Amino acid sequence: MQFFSWVGTRFRAGVVFCLASTIGFCAAAGQQPPVILISIDTLRADHVGAYGYHRISTPNIDSFAAGGTLVANAACQTPLTLPSHTSLFTSTYPFQSGIQENAEIVPCGAVTLAGVLKARGYRTAGFIGGVFLERQMGLDQGFDTYDSPFSFEAFSPLSGEMFFGGVANPYSVRDRRDGVLVVGAALRWLAAQRGQPVFVFIHLFDLHTPYSLPEEAARRQGISRYDAQLQYVDGLIGRLKRGLAESGWWDKSLAILLSDHGEGLGDHGESLHGCFLYQSTVRVPLVFHWPVGSAAHPARIERPAGLIDVAPTILDFVNAPAPPSFVGASLLGTAPHAVYSETLYTHDSFGWAALRSVRLGTHKYIDAPRPELYDLDKDPAERNNIATANPGQARALRTELTNLLARYARPQPTEAAAATPESRKLLASLGYLAPGPRTRVAGSAPDPKDRLAEYRLYEKSMDAVTGRRLNEAVALLLQILAQDPASAVARRDLGSCYLDLHDYAKARASFEQVVMAAPDDYPSQFGLGLADKHLGLTGEARTHFEAACRLAPRALQCQRELDALKQGAN
Repeated sequence: MQFFSWVGTRFRAGVVFCLASTIGFCAAAGQQPPVILISIDTLRADHVGAYGYHRISTPNIDSFAAGGTLVANAACQTPLTLPSHTSLFTSTYPFQSGIQENAEIVPCGAVTLAGVLKARGYRTAGFIGGVFLERQMGLDQGFDTYDSPFSFEAFSPLSGEMFFGGVANPYSVRDRRDGVLVVGAALRWLAAQRGQPVFVFIHLFDLHTPYSLPEEAARRQGISRYDAQLQYVDGLIGRLKRGLAESGWWDKSLAILLSDHGEGLGDHGESLHGCFLYQSTVRVPLVFHWPVGSAAHPARIERPAGLIDVAPTILDFVNAPAPPSFVGASLLGTAPHAVYSETLYTHDSFGWAALRSVRLGTHKYIDAPRPELYDLDKDPAERNNIATANPGQARALRTELTNLLARYARPQPTEAAAATPESRKLLASLGYLAPGPRTRVAGSAPDPKDRLAEYRLYEKSMDAVTGRRLNEAVALLLQILAQDPASAVARRDLGSCYLDLHDYAKARASFEQVVMAAPDDYPSQFGLGLADKHLGLTGEARTHFEAACRLAPRALQCQRELDALKQGAN
């Protein structure tokens, strides 16, 4: 069997009352204005026309700012889809919620924006474009309708990936669906809710790689593939806005357009997102369209803000108190605050240092083995690290970061909201959703900046895997492991390549080392079971298939392999 073809696509307080009534932001008492929240996954703020971009036009996205409010300096709390949206909906930091990677499960009983609005009489619906927000991950809490027609069988805590086997539901898709379908589903639902207070969440995944438009479409226009895909997404926003206008929803709704994170596009050597905390992946668009008849509001907010502030702002506008668990601040107030971001992607996948940042005013500090400090007014591209030249400012922001982490530290583990009780029990037994922020790897963890060449080699190896150039992928992965023998992800993927090349002895040797370091990694346990089976090590194969099936009770292919071994033993 082809192991990589099976795994499929890789993807990697107190009560707050309305603070702005004196300037007319809030809805009139007793009214429940419709709320429409639109998330364009992977949209960089500085590629949007309203934020000053000129290489392409984004008229439909820009139109939200016409008569609305554009937040000029908004940041995500982590540049990964699920944890970023979790911060958006729960108004908590990733280290508070425990959702710091894509392959983690939002705890049962999480207090979400959808749940708060539902309790106030809103009908709530979510329409999802990508598998990272699939209902299995637990972010459906508070929604009456949660339209996420995806199917995955297992995920990897080692690398944050989701793995796909057979699709049981013929109407399901694997990792994504086109935004045309998402927009159409949302508009149909709205058409059935005439006269009702509604909260609608619309998630568009079309700007996330791999792109649906061919490279030729970009080449003909002389633009990047990212920009060509963004033009397509802007057309989707136009389709949505026309539908809202024609059905009467647009004028009476509070509509918010934002992104969960940006995209590196080569800045600082990062092509995608999750590796670093530079503005290319952390700064996001955030625009509010106010209902017609709302009183005066600023066209632009310059002070730094986070996605963590969006839910409190919405509740402020609709005259609803924010729950005590929300730690963000309404943007309808005036008090500035520090904006925190983090990424643990390379920490969890490669054993490198975790990165955390804090921005206060124009200065942004990135806590790393080699700390970084930038004055974003003078250096928006973050080319001039002034940490050494300004040690006092760096120390002050590091203290701000330390205090923030201590103030909001997660007090105790929360039960995982897995799809089944068995999954919850297993995750708890593995300590997978542990309390508090993860610490750096013991010892002297490498700075991700210093491992950029290795990271590029890894991306190149995955391109080779996608193109089924397995011998090339093996050579690249061996090159990585020669430099960094502790890279569990590279070793696991090497084992997967050996499986596809039918070199089962080498596959077994690779997977055994990974399982020793990461026994809760489903693909490693499953791959080791396959290698053992082909080598005739039936008892060992059964042990690893049983472990894999416990980790992923939905993984039908694992269960078939285990059943076949059991039948053969009878």
